Amino acid sequence: MSEPASLYARFTLSHEQYEAFMNSAPARPASFDDWQSWFDRQSMAGDARVVPQMLTELNAATVADVIKAWREDPWTGTPPVEYDELRRTLRIAMLQASENYHEMLHLLTPLRGAAAFSDPGADDFIVILDFLWGDNEVAAYLTLGDGGSRFADECPQVHRDEALSHLRDALSYMQERER
Repeated sequence: MSEPASLYARFTLSHEQYEAFMNSAPARPASFDDWQSWFDRQSMAGDARVVPQMLTELNAATVADVIKAWREDPWTGTPPVEYDELRRTLRIAMLQASENYHEMLHLLTPLRGAAAFSDPGADDFIVILDFLWGDNEVAAYLTLGDGGSRFADECPQVHRDEALSHLRDALSYMQERER
């Protein structure tokens, strides 16, 4: 990947779960032991090792603070976070997440923390893919459930289609906002 990839996440949360997630401290990168296995599946420059410096904590008190910072950064193209209380669905889109796997690690970490709050049987996921610049190649795909998250080898077409549809909507929103 040589251009910034896009991020899409969908979580199933009641209003109380949503509030608890947003007010929680961001998950810690060191809380997850599968970063290296994800790096091992990527084609990247350097030694592709997850070194301790990458596992530093985010400088934010709450997940809401992290998302607020993403939204205030014009580079990322993060439209409003959408929480639909009736459908119990939280959707997050970031048009220009990163092209750097080390940075992706820090984008994924606070979102992986949603697993502790989401419905156990939900079909929740996070995907980072090449939306703006080409072939929709997936850089990261995680499933959330039963209180945890894990990297998966393949992103099902239904999740890819959902992500692409939502990212197209986010792009339209950003373009309208710029007019």
